[in-house]
Amino acid sequence: MAHLYTPDTDDSLLWDLFRGGDEAAFTELSRRHYRKLAHYGRKFCPDQALIEDSIQEVLIYLWTHRDRLGSANSVRHYLLKSFRHELLRALNKRNPTVEWTEQWDHLHMQGSEEDLLILSEEESEAVTRLSALLGQLPTRQREILYLRYYQDLGPEEIAQLLDMKPQSVSNSLYRSLSTLRENWPAALSVLLNLIFH
Repeated sequence: MAHLYTPDTDDSLLWDLFRGGDEAAFTELSRRHYRKLAHYGRKFCPDQALIEDSIQEVLIYLWTHRDRLGSANSVRHYLLKSFRHELLRALNKRNPTVEWTEQWDHLHMQGSEEDLLILSEEESEAVTRLSALLGQLPTRQREILYLRYYQDLGPEEIAQLLDMKPQSVSNSLYRSLSTLRENWPAALSVLLNLIFH
């Protein structure tokens, strides 16, 4: 009997059901998080096929190893960490002479052109200016901002994902936001407006 899950069904419940073999719960989790994972991947890797392959590898691994998986405090965090690991593995496989874990910090965060299409001209100019300011930040700081404000992860989750200390994440967030405010006082309000609208 197929179960239908609503958007209100908690990810933790879906995770537990999926671990017990509920294919519909797995499908719902995949549906909920696929776009977020792809969006995260596009911030650092321009190869859409590699991003999609990496997501599929993570999903296949999860399904085939579901009986060995533990509970997840944050399903989104677990999936982001698994995806990041798989994407780095795939990049390293493609070019083994480069240490991608270190190079991740130097990859460009890619902006989404489709996001800009839906904005008004004024909003588009603000996004362009904000993107230029973000482009001046170190890539690690941009990634932390993205994870904090777009993926809504807390400092502890970001620290686990990036193998950092939570205090280092908090310090990085503070430095990033201070830099944005110094260079453009409206930057923080533009950033928050884009995230919550």
